[in-house]
Amino acid sequence: MTTEIAPPGELRVRRPKDKELLIQQLLVENDGIFSSMAEVLLFAAALGWSRGNDGKVPLDKYGEPIRFDVFKKMPTADAFIEALAVMVSPGDTEILSDSRALDRIRIFEEYANGGLAILQGELNTSRSPVAEILIDLVRDACVADRDRTSKVPSDIRKMIRPRPDWS
Repeated sequence: MTTEIAPPGELRVRRPKDKELLIQQLLVENDGIFSSMAEVLLFAAALGWSRGNDGKVPLDKYGEPIRFDVFKKMPTADAFIEALAVMVSPGDTEILSDSRALDRIRIFEEYANGGLAILQGELNTSRSPVAEILIDLVRDACVADRDRTSKVPSDIRKMIRPRPDWS
């Protein structure tokens, strides 16, 4: 991993160049459901993470990067990016330090790239509209999460349930 230090205002999140058309297709202005490229990358990174190491793809070439400040303005984006880095780097006590911001962003970029690749594969093999495919992917992730939870010992399940009602 890198240990470069960049001033916070200069941090950028790279978009995979080979998936620019897909990113554009997912935007509201093009009949997609996301209002910004940052939202597209966040969804894609979550999708990539949900698929494990198969969902992590390094970037070879990238398009115009997005200022990290755009992500910081979104309520949970920064926390998600940090949590992703922590989960990928267990035992790395320095991953959340200011000097490792670029490492956290690179991890996020790789999962976003992987998630976009998964989504592109789904679009290539389906005749369904983009919104339907996204809903199916979310539904599949929820089922997989329930399956993982059902394998948790019952005494542990009791501690994590009931989930709080946030409504």
